[in-house]
Amino acid sequence: MTKVVPAPPQWGPATPPRRRRLRVAVQAATVAAVIVGAGFAVYAERATVLSGLRAFRHADLRLVLAGFAAESLSMAAFALLQRRMLLAGGARLTFGSLMAIAYTSTAISLAVPVVGSGLATAYCQQRYKSGGADPAKAGMALVIAGVISTVAFAVIVGVGALASGNAAAALAGLVTSLLAVMAVGCLVVALHSPRGRGRLRRPSILMLRLAQRLVHWPRGDADTIVTGTLEHLGAYSLSVPSILAAFGYALVNWAADVLCLAAAIAAIGCAVPWDKLVLVWSAGQAAASFSPTPYGIGIIDIALIIALHAARLGTPDAVAAVLYYRIITFKIGATLLWMGYTYVRDRPRRAAG
Repeated sequence: MTKVVPAPPQWGPATPPRRRRLRVAVQAATVAAVIVGAGFAVYAERATVLSGLRAFRHADLRLVLAGFAAESLSMAAFALLQRRMLLAGGARLTFGSLMAIAYTSTAISLAVPVVGSGLATAYCQQRYKSGGADPAKAGMALVIAGVISTVAFAVIVGVGALASGNAAAALAGLVTSLLAVMAVGCLVVALHSPRGRGRLRRPSILMLRLAQRLVHWPRGDADTIVTGTLEHLGAYSLSVPSILAAFGYALVNWAADVLCLAAAIAAIGCAVPWDKLVLVWSAGQAAASFSPTPYGIGIIDIALIIALHAARLGTPDAVAAVLYYRIITFKIGATLLWMGYTYVRDRPRRAAG
């Protein structure tokens, strides 16, 4: 007898329109205030900024190109990480389409303050579904890829902390990451077992009913939604080689971005502070996670300049290095190129359809 799997949930609005408008207004006012404050800060330090811009004339073009190559490698590794997780769920998307999704989702995440990461995740799920991926398995792939990427980030930061002589910070980061890996590992093992899915079913229904009572989201019967989702996720197969390969891609993703910053520093003729480089880079990543401005303008730049100055770079040199790094890692241009490439590539298929 054919087993009918319940359909995935209908996702409705999480908040009433009036509250949503108020929240958007508050966010817009906060972003405007931060941008104005950043503008005043840049104007007050205009002499330092101009001296940093003058350093552009003496930059080594070969190292600038090396920085672009490192950032391209970082994005390729990110796309391959997503591809490995999607393959475990039975979806087969081409590398070109995944690169386009990676660039576009990263641009969305950086361009939209506060809620950018959520919009980027929704965009990825939509594109994966259009490519033939099961929505539940695609969501599982994003969750596991996020955990693996977080662990790889913690390993990179831990190595940087050890290089700077801070063993306690390195140990704390690694322990936290291992706990996250163990939690996701237990979840994956439980989903592969009918008994494990049965144990997950009741607490999942209770949590979903609580969410529906608080925010009226998602719509539908909680029992049906949980049963269908668990059945979909039970078919998600993830082997040890797949996990190791994904972890390797995640390490390359972060390490290549660190090398991009190193190339930007070396391009202006400064010695790279290798013992402090990862900590400087992680300061920029932390600022990007909490930045209320589009692309972290005025937030990431200041965090990186302060960190580089603390790593023994002069302020004008730090300004020049950060400007180069930010130009290299700016995703809009590459995003438009990849979108144009995928449009031209898929045009015959759309015409045939």
